Amino acid sequence: MPDYIYYLQSYAMRHGIKTLFTLFTLITLSGCAGILSKSDKTYAVGFYNLEKLYDSKANARNMDYTPTGSMKWDDERYQHKLKNLAQAIVTIGGKDGPAVLGITEAESRKVLDELVQTPPLKKKKYQIIHFESEDPLGLDVALLYNPKRFKPTLQKVVKVDYPQRNFKGKDILLVKGMMAGEPVSIFVNHWPPNYGNTRQGNRNRQAAATKLRQQIDAELKTNPDANIIVMGDFDEEPKSKILQQTLKANGRPNPLYKEELFNTFYINYVQGLGSYYKRGDFKMLDQVLVSKGMLDSKGLEYVMGSAEIHDPEFLKYTFGKYKNTPRTTYSGTTYMGGFSDHFPVYIKVKVEK
Repeated sequence: MPDYIYYLQSYAMRHGIKTLFTLFTLITLSGCAGILSKSDKTYAVGFYNLEKLYDSKANARNMDYTPTGSMKWDDERYQHKLKNLAQAIVTIGGKDGPAVLGITEAESRKVLDELVQTPPLKKKKYQIIHFESEDPLGLDVALLYNPKRFKPTLQKVVKVDYPQRNFKGKDILLVKGMMAGEPVSIFVNHWPPNYGNTRQGNRNRQAAATKLRQQIDAELKTNPDANIIVMGDFDEEPKSKILQQTLKANGRPNPLYKEELFNTFYINYVQGLGSYYKRGDFKMLDQVLVSKGMLDSKGLEYVMGSAEIHDPEFLKYTFGKYKNTPRTTYSGTTYMGGFSDHFPVYIKVKVEK
């Protein structure tokens, strides 16, 4: 029995026959990804948590990641991580690399400038959209884009009013632009984790989801068929109430439900796959969501079934207890020399005339 059938059956037993019908629809539609003609031009749109991309210089919010700090983070290790990340990024989505890549856990514009100047990314001439946030770890979200494939027209920070007292988290980045001659709005997120307090972490993520939903509603009010892409590390899996109820993101591909977002990684989650490994289990924390206007075969369209966790062999441990999990930069304070504790994720989009 194919693995996905097993997961669908077990999932349906837990959550009902409606879920089974939805997921069989997803699998049927996912086959469309394999019948693209070679002449169809697709664009990879991805997201990558870089796992604490600091430079090796001390600042008020980063004392551990320095040559004398607990992580013994020197320039040699920093340069090695830049080269690793460049190797990972350039292979996302095929030989052309990503047209657009949302990222998180970058310390500053400086580290991003140095990242895109690292071979082989330098050849792609990626541009950067980045704003400093008040994140307590000094780590921000940003957007890298290939100027031949994406032309930004607006960039702004969406502030989240977190309920936790004195808590400062990452902002939501909104970038609007043109891809293949079609308008698109891209939201880049990294929602707060629990920080040891599950209830408070849930409230903080609820606040982020509520603010993001307000922004999406404003876009859809202007244009119900708007092209909207939401990406990020949500610290929530696709079945969570915050994603499904507050953000209205689910695995239902029916384009008639205009207010909903389609979670392109719902089927990956059902199959037991994930972008992040913790305590013996993969978690599908990194996701890309699209508006229903991108499912109606007009203009900019999500290529059904194209959602992928980018996990080539060089990004994984190849033996031992953590075989096939992300090759991390550190395990605790032990330097491992890897890439990140997350795999990148991506989808493909194309223009349907």
